[in-house]
Amino acid sequence: MGVIKDRPADETALGAWQHRLDRVATLLGYVSLLIATALALLVDVPTARSAAAVLPTAAVALLWLLLRTALDRHPGPDGRARHAGAHFTGLLAVITVLVLDNPLFGFFAFTGYLHAAQYLRGRARAVGTALAAVPTSLAQTGGVLPDSLAKLGGLLTVLAFNLVVAGVMFAFREVTDRLSARRKEANDELAEANRRLTEMLAENAGLHAQLLVQAREAGAADERRRLAREIHDTVAQGLAGIVTQLQAADQTRAQDAAAADRHLDNAAALARESLTQARRAVHALRPLELERAALPEALAELVEQWQQRHSAASALTVTGEARPLHPEVEVTLLRVAQESLANAAKYARAARVGLTLSYMPDVVTLDVRDDGVGFDPAAEPASRATGGGYGLDVMRRRVLRLAGRFDLETEPGAGTTVSATLPAISVEE
Repeated sequence: MGVIKDRPADETALGAWQHRLDRVATLLGYVSLLIATALALLVDVPTARSAAAVLPTAAVALLWLLLRTALDRHPGPDGRARHAGAHFTGLLAVITVLVLDNPLFGFFAFTGYLHAAQYLRGRARAVGTALAAVPTSLAQTGGVLPDSLAKLGGLLTVLAFNLVVAGVMFAFREVTDRLSARRKEANDELAEANRRLTEMLAENAGLHAQLLVQAREAGAADERRRLAREIHDTVAQGLAGIVTQLQAADQTRAQDAAAADRHLDNAAALARESLTQARRAVHALRPLELERAALPEALAELVEQWQQRHSAASALTVTGEARPLHPEVEVTLLRVAQESLANAAKYARAARVGLTLSYMPDVVTLDVRDDGVGFDPAAEPASRATGGGYGLDVMRRRVLRLAGRFDLETEPGAGTTVSATLPAISVEE
Protein backbone atom coordinates (compact mmCIF):
# COMPACT_ATOMS: atom_id res chain seq x y z
CA MET A 1 0.00 0.00 0.00
CA GLY A 2 1.40 3.34 -1.03
CA VAL A 3 0.58 6.98 -0.40
CA ILE A 4 -1.74 8.51 -2.99
CA LYS A 5 -0.15 11.39 -4.81
CA ASP A 6 -2.13 14.63 -4.61
CA ARG A 7 -0.64 15.99 -7.86
CA PRO A 8 0.80 19.22 -6.43
CA ALA A 9 2.23 20.06 -9.86
CA ASP A 10 -1.30 20.53 -11.26
CA GLU A 11 -2.27 22.78 -8.37
CA THR A 12 0.94 24.82 -8.76
CA ALA A 13 0.40 25.15 -12.51
CA LEU A 14 -3.20 26.30 -11.95
CA GLY A 15 -2.09 28.89 -9.41
CA ALA A 16 0.64 30.18 -11.71
CA TRP A 17 -1.81 30.45 -14.60
CA GLN A 18 -4.28 32.36 -12.41
CA HIS A 19 -1.51 34.69 -11.27
CA ARG A 20 -0.56 35.40 -14.88
CA LEU A 21 -4.16 36.20 -15.76
CA ASP A 22 -4.36 38.66 -12.86
CA ARG A 23 -1.16 40.34 -13.99
CA VAL A 24 -2.49 40.63 -17.55
CA ALA A 25 -5.74 42.15 -16.26
CA THR A 26 -3.80 44.74 -14.25
CA LEU A 27 -1.51 45.51 -17.18
CA LEU A 28 -4.49 45.91 -19.53
CA GLY A 29 -5.86 48.57 -17.21
CA TYR A 30 -2.71 50.68 -17.60
CA VAL A 31 -2.46 50.06 -21.36
CA SER A 32 -6.11 50.85 -22.05
CA LEU A 33 -5.89 54.03 -19.97
CA LEU A 34 -2.76 55.10 -21.88
CA ILE A 35 -4.34 54.40 -25.27
CA ALA A 36 -7.61 56.13 -24.39
CA THR A 37 -5.79 59.21 -23.04
CA ALA A 38 -3.58 59.45 -26.14
CA LEU A 39 -6.57 59.15 -28.45
CA ALA A 40 -8.53 61.77 -26.49
CA LEU A 41 -5.66 64.25 -26.88
CA LEU A 42 -4.80 63.50 -30.49
CA VAL A 43 -8.10 62.73 -32.19
CA ASP A 44 -10.50 65.59 -33.04
CA VAL A 45 -13.80 64.63 -31.46
CA PRO A 46 -16.67 67.14 -31.20
CA THR A 47 -17.33 66.28 -27.56
CA ALA A 48 -13.71 66.39 -26.56
CA ARG A 49 -12.61 68.65 -23.77
CA SER A 50 -9.31 70.45 -23.46
CA ALA A 51 -6.17 68.77 -22.21
CA ALA A 52 -6.63 70.64 -18.95
CA ALA A 53 -9.77 68.59 -18.30
CA VAL A 54 -8.60 65.25 -19.71
CA LEU A 55 -5.18 64.90 -18.11
CA PRO A 56 -6.19 65.46 -14.45
CA THR A 57 -8.99 62.93 -14.69
CA ALA A 58 -6.74 60.39 -16.41
CA ALA A 59 -4.11 61.00 -13.72
CA VAL A 60 -6.71 60.25 -11.05
CA ALA A 61 -7.55 56.99 -12.85
CA LEU A 62 -3.86 56.11 -13.01
CA LEU A 63 -3.40 56.78 -9.31
CA TRP A 64 -6.44 54.70 -8.55
CA LEU A 65 -5.01 51.76 -10.51
CA LEU A 66 -1.68 52.14 -8.70
CA LEU A 67 -3.55 52.06 -5.39
CA ARG A 68 -5.24 48.85 -6.50
CA THR A 69 -1.85 47.31 -7.30
CA ALA A 70 -0.47 48.33 -3.90
CA LEU A 71 -3.44 46.77 -2.13
CA ASP A 72 -2.90 43.54 -4.09
CA ARG A 73 0.52 43.18 -2.49
CA HIS A 74 -1.00 43.18 1.01
CA PRO A 75 -4.05 40.93 0.87
CA GLY A 76 -6.39 40.36 3.78
CA PRO A 77 -6.59 37.26 5.99
CA ASP A 78 -8.75 35.45 3.41
CA GLY A 79 -6.23 36.07 0.62
CA ARG A 80 -8.39 38.65 -1.16
CA ALA A 81 -7.42 42.24 -1.87
CA ARG A 82 -8.45 44.70 0.83
CA HIS A 83 -11.39 47.07 0.30
CA ALA A 84 -12.25 45.51 -3.07
CA GLY A 85 -15.80 46.92 -3.12
CA ALA A 86 -14.76 50.49 -2.27
CA HIS A 87 -11.99 50.49 -4.84
CA PHE A 88 -14.26 49.12 -7.58
CA THR A 89 -16.86 51.81 -6.80
CA GLY A 90 -14.20 54.53 -7.07
CA LEU A 91 -12.84 53.06 -10.30
CA LEU A 92 -16.33 52.91 -11.80
CA ALA A 93 -16.91 56.58 -10.90
CA VAL A 94 -13.62 57.63 -12.54
CA ILE A 95 -14.43 55.60 -15.68
CA THR A 96 -17.89 57.22 -15.90
CA VAL A 97 -16.40 60.73 -15.60
CA LEU A 98 -13.82 59.98 -18.30
CA VAL A 99 -16.43 58.50 -20.66
CA LEU A 100 -18.71 61.48 -20.20
CA ASP A 101 -15.70 63.70 -20.93
CA ASN A 102 -14.73 61.72 -24.04
CA PRO A 103 -16.30 58.54 -25.50
CA LEU A 104 -12.82 57.34 -26.52
CA PHE A 105 -12.33 56.41 -22.88
CA GLY A 106 -14.63 53.52 -23.67
CA PHE A 107 -11.38 51.63 -24.30
CA PHE A 108 -10.62 52.15 -20.62
CA ALA A 109 -14.20 51.28 -19.57
CA PHE A 110 -13.43 47.61 -20.31
CA THR A 111 -11.20 47.70 -17.22
CA GLY A 112 -14.37 47.71 -15.12
CA TYR A 113 -15.27 44.20 -16.31
CA LEU A 114 -11.78 42.93 -15.56
CA HIS A 115 -11.68 44.36 -12.04
CA ALA A 116 -15.18 43.11 -11.22
CA ALA A 117 -14.19 39.59 -12.25
CA GLN A 118 -10.82 39.79 -10.52
CA TYR A 119 -11.66 41.31 -7.15
CA LEU A 120 -15.38 40.83 -6.45
CA ARG A 121 -17.08 37.61 -5.32
CA GLY A 122 -20.58 36.18 -5.48
CA ARG A 123 -23.44 38.66 -5.86
CA ALA A 124 -21.07 41.61 -5.66
CA ARG A 125 -19.36 40.35 -8.83
CA ALA A 126 -22.70 40.05 -10.67
CA VAL A 127 -23.72 43.58 -9.62
CA GLY A 128 -20.29 44.98 -10.44
CA THR A 129 -20.28 43.36 -13.89
CA ALA A 130 -23.72 44.84 -14.65
CA LEU A 131 -22.68 48.32 -13.45
CA ALA A 132 -19.47 48.14 -15.53
CA ALA A 133 -21.70 47.81 -18.62
CA VAL A 134 -23.21 51.28 -18.01
CA PRO A 135 -20.12 53.45 -18.80
CA THR A 136 -19.27 51.08 -21.66
CA SER A 137 -22.75 51.65 -23.12
CA LEU A 138 -22.43 55.42 -22.62
CA ALA A 139 -19.13 55.42 -24.54
CA GLN A 140 -20.68 53.38 -27.34
CA THR A 141 -23.59 55.87 -27.67
CA GLY A 142 -21.44 59.02 -27.82
CA GLY A 143 -20.38 59.61 -24.24
CA VAL A 144 -23.37 61.81 -23.35
CA LEU A 145 -26.42 61.30 -21.19
CA PRO A 146 -29.60 60.78 -23.26
CA ASP A 147 -31.85 63.81 -23.54
CA SER A 148 -34.63 62.19 -25.52
CA LEU A 149 -36.63 58.98 -25.57
CA ALA A 150 -34.95 57.88 -28.77
CA LYS A 151 -31.49 58.30 -27.32
CA LEU A 152 -32.63 56.62 -24.10
CA GLY A 153 -33.97 53.69 -26.12
CA GLY A 154 -30.69 53.43 -28.01
CA LEU A 155 -28.73 53.51 -24.74
CA LEU A 156 -30.92 50.83 -23.20
CA THR A 157 -30.56 48.62 -26.29
CA VAL A 158 -26.78 48.90 -26.22
CA LEU A 159 -26.85 48.35 -22.45
CA ALA A 160 -28.94 45.19 -22.87
CA PHE A 161 -26.46 43.84 -25.40
CA ASN A 162 -23.54 44.64 -23.11
CA LEU A 163 -25.33 43.01 -20.17
CA VAL A 164 -25.74 39.82 -22.19
CA VAL A 165 -22.04 39.82 -23.06
CA ALA A 166 -21.13 40.68 -19.47
CA GLY A 167 -23.44 37.91 -18.22
CA VAL A 168 -21.66 35.37 -20.37
CA MET A 169 -18.29 36.61 -19.07
CA PHE A 170 -19.62 36.48 -15.52
CA ALA A 171 -20.88 32.89 -16.00
CA PHE A 172 -17.53 31.75 -17.38
CA ARG A 173 -15.72 33.34 -14.45
CA GLU A 174 -18.08 31.75 -11.94
CA VAL A 175 -17.60 28.32 -13.49
CA THR A 176 -13.82 28.77 -13.45
CA ASP A 177 -13.84 29.88 -9.82
CA ARG A 178 -16.05 26.99 -8.75
CA LEU A 179 -13.86 24.47 -10.54
CA SER A 180 -10.80 26.00 -8.93
CA ALA A 181 -12.46 25.91 -5.50
CA ARG A 182 -13.48 22.28 -5.98
CA ARG A 183 -10.01 21.35 -7.14
CA LYS A 184 -8.52 23.09 -4.12
CA GLU A 185 -10.97 21.30 -1.79
CA ALA A 186 -10.18 17.98 -3.48
CA ASN A 187 -6.45 18.59 -3.11
CA ASP A 188 -6.91 19.54 0.54
CA GLU A 189 -8.96 16.40 1.17
CA LEU A 190 -6.38 14.32 -0.67
CA ALA A 191 -3.58 15.85 1.35
CA GLU A 192 -5.50 15.07 4.55
CA ALA A 193 -6.11 11.52 3.33
CA ASN A 194 -2.39 11.17 2.61
CA ARG A 195 -1.58 12.41 6.09
CA ARG A 196 -3.96 9.92 7.68
CA LEU A 197 -2.72 7.13 5.42
CA THR A 198 0.86 7.92 6.39
CA GLU A 199 -0.09 7.75 10.05
CA MET A 200 -1.93 4.47 9.46
CA LEU A 201 1.06 3.01 7.62
CA ALA A 202 3.34 4.04 10.46
CA GLU A 203 0.92 2.51 12.96
CA ASN A 204 0.60 -0.66 10.87
CA ALA A 205 4.39 -0.91 10.69
CA GLY A 206 4.52 -0.77 14.48
CA LEU A 207 1.75 -3.36 14.79
CA HIS A 208 3.50 -5.57 12.25
CA ALA A 209 6.73 -5.43 14.22
CA GLN A 210 4.79 -6.21 17.41
CA LEU A 211 3.05 -9.15 15.74
CA LEU A 212 6.38 -10.50 14.56
CA VAL A 213 7.71 -10.38 18.11
CA GLN A 214 4.57 -12.06 19.44
CA ALA A 215 4.71 -14.68 16.68
CA ARG A 216 8.31 -15.50 17.54
CA GLU A 217 7.44 -15.73 21.22
CA ALA A 218 4.38 -17.87 20.48
CA GLY A 219 6.43 -20.11 18.19
CA ALA A 220 9.09 -20.54 20.85
CA ALA A 221 6.46 -21.31 23.49
CA ASP A 222 4.71 -23.77 21.19
CA GLU A 223 8.01 -25.49 20.44
CA ARG A 224 8.76 -25.74 24.16
CA ARG A 225 5.34 -27.29 24.76
CA ARG A 226 5.86 -29.71 21.88
CA LEU A 227 9.23 -30.83 23.21
CA ALA A 228 7.77 -31.17 26.71
CA ARG A 229 5.00 -33.41 25.37
CA GLU A 230 7.39 -35.49 23.27
CA ILE A 231 9.92 -35.86 26.09
CA HIS A 232 7.15 -36.93 28.44
CA ASP A 233 5.70 -39.39 25.93
CA THR A 234 9.07 -40.86 24.92
CA VAL A 235 12.02 -40.25 27.23
CA ALA A 236 10.09 -40.05 30.51
CA GLN A 237 8.01 -43.14 29.77
CA GLY A 238 11.10 -44.99 28.54
CA LEU A 239 13.05 -44.14 31.68
CA ALA A 240 10.11 -45.21 33.85
CA GLY A 241 9.94 -48.51 31.97
CA ILE A 242 13.71 -49.01 32.32
CA VAL A 243 13.50 -48.40 36.07
CA THR A 244 10.63 -50.87 36.34
CA GLN A 245 12.52 -53.56 34.40
CA LEU A 246 15.71 -53.03 36.41
CA GLN A 247 13.77 -53.32 39.67
CA ALA A 248 12.12 -56.50 38.45
CA ALA A 249 15.51 -57.91 37.42
CA ASP A 250 16.95 -57.13 40.84
CA GLN A 251 14.02 -58.80 42.60
CA THR A 252 14.16 -61.99 40.51
CA ARG A 253 17.94 -62.33 40.23
CA ALA A 254 18.30 -64.68 43.21
CA GLN A 255 15.34 -66.96 42.37
CA ASP A 256 15.25 -66.94 38.53
CA ALA A 257 18.34 -65.85 36.59
CA ALA A 258 16.59 -66.30 33.23
CA ALA A 259 13.77 -63.96 34.27
CA ALA A 260 16.33 -61.41 35.47
CA ASP A 261 18.12 -61.57 32.12
CA ARG A 262 14.81 -61.10 30.36
CA HIS A 263 14.10 -57.96 32.38
CA LEU A 264 17.60 -56.64 31.64
CA ASP A 265 17.06 -57.24 27.93
CA ASN A 266 13.76 -55.37 28.13
CA ALA A 267 15.48 -52.47 29.86
CA ALA A 268 18.16 -52.32 27.16
CA ALA A 269 15.52 -52.43 24.42
CA LEU A 270 13.60 -49.66 26.14
CA ALA A 271 16.77 -47.58 26.38
CA ARG A 272 17.49 -47.95 22.66
CA GLU A 273 13.87 -47.23 21.75
CA SER A 274 13.77 -44.16 24.01
CA LEU A 275 16.97 -42.83 22.46
CA THR A 276 15.54 -43.23 18.97
CA GLN A 277 12.26 -41.58 19.96
CA ALA A 278 14.09 -38.69 21.64
CA ARG A 279 16.08 -38.01 18.48
CA ARG A 280 12.93 -38.09 16.36
CA ALA A 281 11.15 -35.77 18.81
CA VAL A 282 13.98 -33.23 18.60
CA HIS A 283 13.76 -33.25 14.80
CA ALA A 284 9.92 -33.12 14.87
CA LEU A 285 9.61 -36.43 13.00
CA ARG A 286 6.70 -38.84 13.17
CA PRO A 287 7.01 -41.66 15.72
CA LEU A 288 8.93 -44.64 14.42
CA GLU A 289 5.90 -46.91 14.94
CA LEU A 290 3.86 -44.90 12.41
CA GLU A 291 6.74 -44.77 9.96
CA ARG A 292 6.82 -48.56 9.80
CA ALA A 293 3.09 -49.36 9.86
CA ALA A 294 -0.43 -47.93 9.77
CA LEU A 295 -2.12 -46.83 12.99
CA PRO A 296 -3.96 -50.12 13.75
CA GLU A 297 -0.79 -52.15 13.20
CA ALA A 298 1.27 -49.68 15.28
CA LEU A 299 -1.24 -49.96 18.14
CA ALA A 300 -1.24 -53.77 17.87
CA GLU A 301 2.57 -53.82 18.11
CA LEU A 302 2.44 -51.43 21.07
CA VAL A 303 -0.08 -53.63 22.89
CA GLU A 304 1.96 -56.76 22.22
CA GLN A 305 5.17 -55.16 23.54
CA TRP A 306 3.37 -53.88 26.63
CA GLN A 307 1.95 -57.34 27.32
CA GLN A 308 5.37 -58.99 27.03
CA ARG A 309 7.05 -56.49 29.34
CA HIS A 310 4.43 -56.43 32.05
CA SER A 311 3.00 -59.97 31.88
CA ALA A 312 -0.57 -58.65 31.78
CA ALA A 313 -3.45 -59.51 29.47
CA SER A 314 -4.14 -56.97 26.75
CA ALA A 315 -6.14 -56.82 23.53
CA LEU A 316 -6.81 -54.41 20.65
CA THR A 317 -10.14 -54.23 18.84
CA VAL A 318 -10.58 -52.23 15.61
CA THR A 319 -14.09 -51.35 14.41
CA GLY A 320 -15.14 -49.61 11.25
CA GLU A 321 -13.17 -49.27 8.02
CA ALA A 322 -9.57 -48.38 8.83
CA ARG A 323 -8.11 -45.64 6.61
CA PRO A 324 -5.09 -43.33 6.66
CA LEU A 325 -5.68 -40.20 8.70
CA HIS A 326 -3.84 -36.91 9.04
CA PRO A 327 -0.43 -37.47 10.71
CA GLU A 328 -1.33 -35.21 13.66
CA VAL A 329 -4.45 -37.28 14.36
CA GLU A 330 -2.60 -40.59 14.23
CA VAL A 331 0.30 -39.31 16.37
CA THR A 332 -2.14 -38.03 19.01
CA LEU A 333 -4.00 -41.35 19.20
CA LEU A 334 -0.71 -43.27 19.44
CA ARG A 335 0.54 -41.01 22.26
CA VAL A 336 -2.75 -41.40 24.15
CA ALA A 337 -2.42 -45.18 23.90
CA GLN A 338 1.22 -45.09 25.06
CA GLU A 339 0.44 -42.85 28.04
CA SER A 340 -2.63 -44.87 29.05
CA LEU A 341 -0.70 -48.15 28.92
CA ALA A 342 2.18 -46.64 30.87
CA ASN A 343 -0.23 -45.42 33.56
CA ALA A 344 -1.96 -48.81 33.67
CA ALA A 345 1.36 -50.54 34.34
CA LYS A 346 2.96 -47.99 36.64
CA TYR A 347 0.06 -46.73 38.76
CA ALA A 348 -3.09 -48.77 38.23
CA ARG A 349 -1.42 -52.20 38.68
CA ALA A 350 -3.89 -53.55 36.13
CA ALA A 351 -4.12 -57.24 35.24
CA ARG A 352 -6.00 -56.65 32.02
CA VAL A 353 -6.13 -53.79 29.53
CA GLY A 354 -8.36 -53.43 26.47
CA LEU A 355 -8.03 -50.96 23.61
CA THR A 356 -10.75 -50.19 21.06
CA LEU A 357 -10.02 -48.13 17.92
CA SER A 358 -13.27 -47.09 16.22
CA TYR A 359 -13.35 -45.56 12.72
CA MET A 360 -16.56 -43.60 12.03
CA PRO A 361 -17.46 -41.35 9.08
CA ASP A 362 -16.61 -38.09 10.84
CA VAL A 363 -14.61 -39.05 13.91
CA VAL A 364 -12.19 -41.65 15.17
CA THR A 365 -12.23 -42.81 18.78
CA LEU A 366 -9.69 -44.62 20.96
CA ASP A 367 -10.87 -46.16 24.24
CA VAL A 368 -8.37 -47.62 26.74
CA ARG A 369 -9.85 -49.58 29.68
CA ASP A 370 -8.03 -51.22 32.56
CA ASP A 371 -9.14 -53.14 35.69
CA GLY A 372 -6.66 -51.37 37.97
CA VAL A 373 -7.09 -49.62 41.30
CA GLY A 374 -8.49 -46.42 39.78
CA PHE A 375 -8.39 -43.07 41.54
CA ASP A 376 -10.46 -40.04 42.49
CA PRO A 377 -10.43 -37.67 39.46
CA ALA A 378 -11.48 -34.75 41.69
CA ALA A 379 -8.40 -35.10 43.92
CA GLU A 380 -5.26 -33.03 43.42
CA PRO A 381 -2.70 -34.78 41.19
CA ALA A 382 -0.18 -35.10 44.01
CA SER A 383 -2.73 -36.84 46.27
CA ARG A 384 -4.08 -39.28 43.70
CA ALA A 385 -3.55 -42.92 44.32
CA THR A 386 -1.83 -43.16 40.97
CA GLY A 387 0.68 -40.53 41.93
CA GLY A 388 0.43 -39.07 38.40
CA GLY A 389 -1.43 -36.20 36.80
CA TYR A 390 0.88 -34.57 34.28
CA GLY A 391 0.35 -37.40 31.80
CA LEU A 392 -3.42 -36.90 31.86
CA ASP A 393 -2.98 -33.17 31.27
CA VAL A 394 -0.66 -33.87 28.33
CA MET A 395 -3.18 -36.25 26.76
CA ARG A 396 -6.01 -33.78 27.28
CA ARG A 397 -4.05 -30.89 25.72
CA ARG A 398 -3.03 -33.04 22.77
CA VAL A 399 -6.64 -33.98 22.05
CA LEU A 400 -8.11 -30.54 22.59
CA ARG A 401 -5.41 -29.01 20.40
CA LEU A 402 -6.96 -30.87 17.45
CA ALA A 403 -10.53 -29.83 18.37
CA GLY A 404 -11.19 -33.27 19.84
CA ARG A 405 -12.81 -34.55 23.01
CA PHE A 406 -11.07 -36.20 25.97
CA ASP A 407 -13.04 -38.18 28.57
CA LEU A 408 -11.86 -39.88 31.74
CA GLU A 409 -13.98 -42.32 33.74
CA THR A 410 -12.55 -43.74 36.98
CA GLU A 411 -13.11 -44.17 40.68
CA PRO A 412 -11.13 -45.86 43.43
CA GLY A 413 -11.22 -49.67 43.03
CA ALA A 414 -13.20 -49.60 39.76
CA GLY A 415 -10.53 -49.28 37.08
CA THR A 416 -10.02 -46.47 34.56
CA THR A 417 -11.32 -45.72 31.09
CA VAL A 418 -9.64 -43.12 28.89
CA SER A 419 -11.47 -42.01 25.72
CA ALA A 420 -10.11 -39.73 22.99
CA THR A 421 -12.31 -38.62 20.10
CA LEU A 422 -10.77 -36.73 17.17
CA PRO A 423 -12.01 -35.48 13.79
CA ALA A 424 -11.42 -38.14 11.13
CA ILE A 425 -9.32 -35.89 8.89
CA SER A 426 -8.06 -37.94 5.99
CA VAL A 427 -4.66 -37.57 4.41
CA GLU A 428 -6.16 -35.98 1.27
CA GLU A 429 -7.70 -33.17 3.30
